[in-house]
Amino acid sequence: MKLLIVEDELYVRERLAEGIEWTEVQIELAAAVSTGKEAISVLQNDHIDIVLTDIRMPEMDGLELARMVKRQYPHIKLLILTGHDDFDYARESIEQGVFKYLIKPAENEQIVEAVLEAKVLREKELNEKHNTTLLEMRWNEHLPHLKELFYKNWLNGRYSAWEIDRRGHDLAIRLENRKALPIILDMDPIPEGNERFEVKDRQLVQFSLFTIARDVLENENCVVVQDDDSLTAAIFFASTDVGDEVMKGLVNGQILALLETVKDTLKLTASAGIGTPVAESSLLPRAYKMCRLALQERLILGNGVAIPYRDDTPEEDSWDALQEIEREFEAVIEAGSQEERREELVRRIMETGFASGIPVVEAREVLFRMACLLARIVHAQGWTLRGTLKSDYEEFESYTSLLTREQIEGWLNRMAGRISLAIAQRRQSSSQRTAHEVMRFIQEHLHKEELSLHFAAESMYINYSYLSRIFKETIGESFSSYVLRLRMERAKELLSTGVKVSDATEQVGYRHMNYFSKSFQKFWGVKPSEVNK
Repeated sequence: MKLLIVEDELYVRERLAEGIEWTEVQIELAAAVSTGKEAISVLQNDHIDIVLTDIRMPEMDGLELARMVKRQYPHIKLLILTGHDDFDYARESIEQGVFKYLIKPAENEQIVEAVLEAKVLREKELNEKHNTTLLEMRWNEHLPHLKELFYKNWLNGRYSAWEIDRRGHDLAIRLENRKALPIILDMDPIPEGNERFEVKDRQLVQFSLFTIARDVLENENCVVVQDDDSLTAAIFFASTDVGDEVMKGLVNGQILALLETVKDTLKLTASAGIGTPVAESSLLPRAYKMCRLALQERLILGNGVAIPYRDDTPEEDSWDALQEIEREFEAVIEAGSQEERREELVRRIMETGFASGIPVVEAREVLFRMACLLARIVHAQGWTLRGTLKSDYEEFESYTSLLTREQIEGWLNRMAGRISLAIAQRRQSSSQRTAHEVMRFIQEHLHKEELSLHFAAESMYINYSYLSRIFKETIGESFSSYVLRLRMERAKELLSTGVKVSDATEQVGYRHMNYFSKSFQKFWGVKPSEVNK
């Protein structure tokens, strides 16, 4: 839920925007602006759910804003906040569809309570609009396609282990305590002179094989999909209590029956490559590759055959295990921090890719792979290795001369750390540069009444929330506090040189001299007229 605050009094606006932890109550503060004109700009450029606005404001008061919102954005919940305890205001605000009418000075708890009531009503309306039953019906219509896509991507190794579990759970696919055995089916070449099909009909007969396989094989323990090459793939499932040989026998019998059905139906032959059972979901892509390798043996064995992969059950070797570690390692380096986590991942890389017993030639290739990974991370930032590592570039290039496991681990830790530090520094530098551009913008617009965080964000094409966060992190105080301090310091400087209070008011961005005087006295403890006495 997005909230827009419209309040012309700086102190009240700052209390509402920064004195309440909106994120803790699941409310996103889109902007806090001082005029109805600014509010309209926000409404036109963002999707706002709730507006908290004062009534008495210059240019456009809260009721005018309410009328406009009711006409153009009827879904928005309006909350009126005013110091005018006036029945006529209350009555008109209700007529304009205002959700709640709050009297100043309302406590933060009252305001939060009112906003949350508006949030509940808005959520209820959204739920009714997006009828749950209708959504479930559409979901169920789309579910078969999503499941097919899941199985296809799973077979092709496009998911990490946690993604398989999560996506399987989301699609209500039971994977716990089940083993999987993949197979691949392919039509054999169409012989010349065939009476029903020509060579150009290969795609048609491949699709026919897919539909027959789906009719014959598919049940609660078997799914059939077409892979990226239009070949038919099937995944058989069984309880982990079922022995591998028993499962292979059952699958083999079903595949032989299918091949006979294809032969009787199409008058053509098809062949199958049969994988091996795997209990770990992350091993299914390797078992599927084995199916494809097995299928290649029909060059020797002939057509119309079911060929089992003749090797042991696939085990997760170092090369496969590195894929998931590598993804996380890359993410941690790009985060620009998390030193302990980065060192832990380096240890895991060493244990996996450089474990005792791994052939030297494989270990060398893992080292080359790590060097390529680091280079890819740097190049993805649009940088060069030499420019990023500077004096450490020669050490990076020396990876080919590393001789021991300890040397490799130290090298990997140092290079990853230096690249991570460079990313963090560049990110911090970017934030500092942005913050200082905003400071310059404030100096140039200090005399303008409309100077606000929203005005700066819109003028500089920067996201409101992002600008608020980086400004406070970099400068050490909020945007509004910084602007107030600069205005008060500038006003004091002007007044001390004999400038009239009315002129100082205008030069530091205040429209009303009384309001300026109150702000000045609250900030400095003296009235503006007393500065030069």
